[in-house]
Amino acid sequence: MDQITKRPDTSKDMFAADPATSYTLPAWTYFEPETLREETDAIFTKSWIYVAHSSELTEPGQYVTAEIANQRIYVIRTGEGELKAFFNVCQHRGHSLLRGKGRARNLLVCPYHSWSYDHDGALKAAPNCDHVKGFDKGAFAIPQVRVEVFAGFVFVNLDPDARPMSEVYPGAEQRLLETCPGTPSLTTAREIVFDIKGNWKNVGDNLLECYHCSTAHKAFVDLVEMPTYQVETHDNWSIQWGECRPDNSAYGFDAASAVTSNTTLYLWPTIAFAKFPGTDGIATFTFMPTEPELTHQVFAYHAPVDPMTETELKSLDYFQDVLGPEDVSLVEDVQRGLHSLGYHQGRFMVDEDRSAISEHAVHHFQNLVAKSLGMV
Repeated sequence: MDQITKRPDTSKDMFAADPATSYTLPAWTYFEPETLREETDAIFTKSWIYVAHSSELTEPGQYVTAEIANQRIYVIRTGEGELKAFFNVCQHRGHSLLRGKGRARNLLVCPYHSWSYDHDGALKAAPNCDHVKGFDKGAFAIPQVRVEVFAGFVFVNLDPDARPMSEVYPGAEQRLLETCPGTPSLTTAREIVFDIKGNWKNVGDNLLECYHCSTAHKAFVDLVEMPTYQVETHDNWSIQWGECRPDNSAYGFDAASAVTSNTTLYLWPTIAFAKFPGTDGIATFTFMPTEPELTHQVFAYHAPVDPMTETELKSLDYFQDVLGPEDVSLVEDVQRGLHSLGYHQGRFMVDEDRSAISEHAVHHFQNLVAKSLGMV
C-alpha cells in the first residue's frame, strides 16, 4: 500500500501562479507528514495567528494561552496596561507557566520549582538562587513574542522579524471595521468546535469558494442572493459577500436590519471573520492543524450585548446544526478521496469575470501555500 501515501513524481504537478490555467495543489500535500512539517516551519512560525478577542485581556494580569506550531505561548495585560506575549515556558527546566485563561497575580509562579516572574517576563525569584555561584536573575527573562491588536482581535507571530499586520494585510482592517464597526467593543459569547478529519488546507479550500453552495448548501443559497455574490482577493487576504433575503429557509431576520448582507473576510493563513445578516456581532472562524489529516476548527461569535438577540441565536443554531456539519461532511469526504489512486490533481474553475462561483480565492489561498513551500 506504499503507493497510496508515497509522494508522486512532482514533474506531474501543474500548479501555476495564474489561476486561469492552474491545476490545484497535488493530493499528497494534503496528507503527507513531511508537508505539514514544512508548513509548520514556513507558515505557522512566520504568520500572524489569532489567539483571543481583546475583551479577554482588559485588566492587569488577565492572560490567555495558546499553542502555535508546537510552541506554547501566553498573552498578558501587564500592570502598566501593556499587552505583551511570551513563550509559555519556565527558564529553569521548561515547564509551562500558565494554562487556559484567567487572571494572574503580580507574579507568575512556575508550578514545578516555583521560579517566579513578573508580568514583563523578568525573573524575580528562584528558590535557593542566592546560594548558587554566579546566578544572575537578569539572564533568565522569558523571551517575548510579537503581538498586535487588529480591529479588537489579538494576534501573535513567532517570527521576531515579522512585518506589522498593516503591511501584511493592507486595507483589511479598514474593510473589517466597515463590515462591523464595533468589533473592538465586542465580547466572546459562544464557541462552536469541530475536530475535522481533514487537512487544514482542505478546510481553507472549502471556506473560500461558493462553487459548491448551490449543490451542498440549499438553505445558504436561499439566504444569499447568489447573483449579488462577489469575491475579491488582496495581499494575503480575501473577501466574499452577497445580499440576503430576510425570508429564507436558513433563518429569518428583520428586513429593516442595518445589516442585510453575508460577508466573509479571510486573513492568511488560518482565520476568517463572518458577518451574518440581521446580527450586530461578528464571528471568528479559525482552523489549525493538529495532525496532517486532522484540523481543530473553532467558530466563536463575538456579540455587543448579553444576552444575544433571537436572530443571533437562530443564526448560530443554523451554523452549528446545518451549515457547519454540511461543510465538515464535504471536507472529510474529500480528504478520503485525496488518497485515491485515481486522483492526483484537479483544475480550478476560474472564469474570466471572476463570478460568484469562480474559485479564484481558493487559488489565491493555495498560491500562498505554494509560495511559502517554494513550489512556485
